[in-house]
Amino acid sequence: MKKKQFKLGKPAPPWMLTYSDMITQVLIFFVLLFTLSDINIVKFSQYFKKMKKPPVVLDEQQLRRVMLELAEYAKQKGLEELIRMEIDETGLKISLTESLMFRSGQAKILPEALPVMEVIADKVKNLSNEIMIEGHTDNIPISTEKFPSNWELSVARAVNVLKYLVESKGLDPSRVSASGYGEYRPVASNETQEGRAQNRRVVLVVLRTRLKGF
Repeated sequence: MKKKQFKLGKPAPPWMLTYSDMITQVLIFFVLLFTLSDINIVKFSQYFKKMKKPPVVLDEQQLRRVMLELAEYAKQKGLEELIRMEIDETGLKISLTESLMFRSGQAKILPEALPVMEVIADKVKNLSNEIMIEGHTDNIPISTEKFPSNWELSVARAVNVLKYLVESKGLDPSRVSASGYGEYRPVASNETQEGRAQNRRVVLVVLRTRLKGF
């Protein structure tokens, strides 16, 4: 039986290959546009919430300015050893030693500490940042009728600083919070007198401003 023969048509001109590649790229481009158009703020928010460290507003210069101004004040008054400051990922930390702020085992702010508190309040009052006040003690136990343990003492000191900032200096109470950590967050060894003195402190943390929605 005679086999059928098929004749092939003429090959496509060379320009057709380039044309088909171009059409494919255009199609890919429009697919990408369609995909990107579906991205919205909600999806971005969900993505960033999964991150370990949410993005923060870059207020580094503002915090550094406050720190430098307070450092200059401390230097003029000879208080460098009583007022210590640092900036980290949390924000600006202003650490005030017990010897500056309180009598041993008490939580009432000393009258001589009020000028220092006034200067600090004036520096942070007009900022939008939230402020967290931390009370800390050394590891020597306290047991009085008013303060059964270092927990109560550290909390009372932080709360009294908060009340001064809100009631006497007019800070927005919604921006301020207080907490006490007792002896459980030391910055120095409790084995020496000098170390224990460093651990007895109140810290004002001017928190970095986080993006809304995170």
